[in-house]
Amino acid sequence: MALDTGDIVELEVTKVVHGGDGLARHEGFVIFVHGGLPSERVLARVYSVKKSHAFADLIEVLSPSINRVSHIWSEADVSRPPEARAGGADYGHIDLGYQRVLKTDILREALARHGGVSEEFAEGVRVEPADGTPDALRWRTRVSLHVDESGLAGPYAERTHQVIAVDSLPLAASSLEALGVHHGDWSGHKQIRLVQSSTGQPRVIIDTQKPQPMTEKVGDDVFHLSDHSFWQVHHSAAEALDALVSDALAQGRSGQDGFTPVDPTAQHLDLYSGVGLFAKAIGRAYGPDSRIIAVESDSGATDFTTKNLRHYPHSEVANSDVKRFLQGFAPEGAVGTVVLDPPRTGAKADVVGHIIALQPQQVIYVACDPVALGRDVKLFRDAGYELVSVKGVDLFPHTHHMEAVAVLRPGVPR
Repeated sequence: MALDTGDIVELEVTKVVHGGDGLARHEGFVIFVHGGLPSERVLARVYSVKKSHAFADLIEVLSPSINRVSHIWSEADVSRPPEARAGGADYGHIDLGYQRVLKTDILREALARHGGVSEEFAEGVRVEPADGTPDALRWRTRVSLHVDESGLAGPYAERTHQVIAVDSLPLAASSLEALGVHHGDWSGHKQIRLVQSSTGQPRVIIDTQKPQPMTEKVGDDVFHLSDHSFWQVHHSAAEALDALVSDALAQGRSGQDGFTPVDPTAQHLDLYSGVGLFAKAIGRAYGPDSRIIAVESDSGATDFTTKNLRHYPHSEVANSDVKRFLQGFAPEGAVGTVVLDPPRTGAKADVVGHIIALQPQQVIYVACDPVALGRDVKLFRDAGYELVSVKGVDLFPHTHHMEAVAVLRPGVPR
């Protein structure tokens, strides 16, 4: 039976895959069901048909999973038509603990399938909460709302540019929801961004307003940036990632990870550095004389990076595409630690190849996509690097997204 767009089919979902969709089969043909959970029987409407698979929206749950709960956001609930469901909380119908089980399974599968790691290693990997909040709501410190022709500000429906009217913003920080932007008339505008820093008052940024300076605090460190700068959106994300990277740096310097200790006097790189969160962690780990090079393509960020690293006189900041920088980089002596935090597509073969050519004593890879991480890990492992650890952290509760920190070392443990 050939499938067409618009067909409604009854399916049994068997698993959840990378990207958050449920996997089902119709007469042997793979269908990815948005919103489906393992063991569920559902009705789904096909919205895209490819040669080897199709995509469908869940329209009715015939037999629900024990892990299905009331959606945290009524405007995104399955009771609404797919085109009227607010986007941005695609795991909001899943028990919070089970969300992390799914994310753990997806991360493990990506490492095994794409990274070639052993089943034993993968079984030791887990995605842990970023903090102890029981409902994992109110974590977003950055929110983007879109404005339609009527002046309504709200989220898009998934896969569309249809603005959805909402009464609440359950993932937004309370201070941002309290602004009431989603209830206002924003006629004549296109986008409203809400920003809550850890040190100041909430801000409303309308369309392309000029960036304004602000600060964020991570532990005892204060970071200068603008309200347009990239910064992790979860209120605990910067501290959680800083802690994981700092722990890896300490393990590497001491040799407690079983490998030759990293030389603190070597050159150290922070690639895709943003405003220097991890560059500063490198400085704390290796001391005030650390030779750090932070590389970032966004010129709006690198000015702040220079300011944030001002207490490290031997640090440098390069405003450059990472691949272009590495192509022309000639290290002064040994390269110690390379920290990289690439975009969702990963670092890819060229960048990984350039890093390998530098023969760093330690690589710390901060990943926001498990499959991209797996692919890049495979490249490092093929070049003789040992995957020491991978730690997942749930920085995007009620969505399918996650973060992970992987540590690689050359050779074999002592």
